[in-house]
Amino acid sequence: MSPQPETAPTPEGGDPSRRARSPQLAGDLAMQRAALIALAVGLVLDAVVIGVAASRDESAALMGALVGTGLTLVIVLPTVAITFLGRRLTPVSMAATVLGSWAGKMLIVILVLLAVRGVDGVSTRWIGLALLVGAVSAVLVEGLLFARARRPLDVQPADDPAEDVDAQG
Repeated sequence: MSPQPETAPTPEGGDPSRRARSPQLAGDLAMQRAALIALAVGLVLDAVVIGVAASRDESAALMGALVGTGLTLVIVLPTVAITFLGRRLTPVSMAATVLGSWAGKMLIVILVLLAVRGVDGVSTRWIGLALLVGAVSAVLVEGLLFARARRPLDVQPADDPAEDVDAQG
């Protein structure tokens, strides 16, 4: 006999263990949706910045806006990837992945900014503008939507009420 209780199908014909996971799955889907919406917001706003930069007479403005948009993608895409990989990761590996991706993003942004600092064909002002508009807006949208899509705490109740009393006492 298995230590796990036998599970009978629900009246609707579904698997009860699947129903038990549905709040977590809904939380995962909400996190993924939030990350994708944030990516879309950042890219749309950066497209506006690119359009404004293209309308200027200076080609350095357009190049700066394009580099800034690329850096926006460097900042936002790892978060999107992590929301899709998160279900397969343990809490420790998830924390390591988030920390590692953040460090990698910052390293790439700093190295690119250092590399284009003295280049005349790229406007650092437009890089900053594209980063500010695209990446910061995406991070703000992510934060707001992630806070609204709080994942439920998955805690199994004790089988025996006496065990619960013994654990507390």
